[in-house]
Amino acid sequence: MSRILVIGAGGLLGSTLMSLGKDEMFGTYNTRPIEGSNLFQLDATKRQNAFKLVEKIKPDLVIDTHSITNVDYCETHPEEAWSVNVEGTKNIAEACKTFGAKMIFISTDYVFDGKKTTGYTEKDKPKPLNYYAKTKLIGEKILEALDVDYIIARTAVLYGHGGIGKISFPLWVVDKLKKKETINVVIDQYNNPTYVKNLAETLLLLYKKDARGLFHITGPECISRYDFAKLTAKTFGLDESLIKQTRTPEINQVARRPEKLNMSNEKLRRVSKANLVGINEGLQALKEQML
Repeated sequence: MSRILVIGAGGLLGSTLMSLGKDEMFGTYNTRPIEGSNLFQLDATKRQNAFKLVEKIKPDLVIDTHSITNVDYCETHPEEAWSVNVEGTKNIAEACKTFGAKMIFISTDYVFDGKKTTGYTEKDKPKPLNYYAKTKLIGEKILEALDVDYIIARTAVLYGHGGIGKISFPLWVVDKLKKKETINVVIDQYNNPTYVKNLAETLLLLYKKDARGLFHITGPECISRYDFAKLTAKTFGLDESLIKQTRTPEINQVARRPEKLNMSNEKLRRVSKANLVGINEGLQALKEQML
């Protein structure tokens, strides 16, 4: 049985990993305490604290899910974004290197600019358009430079139920439509929505297979945020007419977003034979979970 430490156990992915783990699971939180056993407070930007915790737990695997993921916030608060997303990642990675733990780092499809017409593979050169993506790309480079035993998982538009704080996109849509509120959703931003339980299971599968390196782990379908919202409404039996089309320039986002990020999972399938959950299946699973 492995000892697994989840950095950021209070988030959507972190809490899902904690609930799935059949191994000996440990988790961290920062400013918002969470209930349960084997949980520790950790500010990953404090290098000494990160080292002390990894030394104390002696994990076989550390899964680093901690991050400031609000893209616009990172754009307007670059120093804080650097501290958490870069320095925090570096501290965890160096602790893993020192104490011999494997590390899984969660990155993003936003490392690309969205100009490629076919699916992005792990061999494509990143070109981030916003500061959030730049911090995540630097995090990737830190792991590569340290030569720690690592898996980098680039993912996109995580959705599911759980965690503390911001709810995932489909649940935001459900909440608004249940209140009979009209929502404006962009038709010109495309990604591969990823069901969080499927991502968590795939990360643990890669670890069990002793995989190493960079992987794109996303849902198999690339759709617009508008179409994702419409599918959500249909799945939950809500009024699709309340969802209105808009375009990116009309919603005044601070940070630039890529228009179309279609991620290729070919390497992941080849290495792990992972079963990647499509949007309809993922939304149905989310609906059953909510019920």
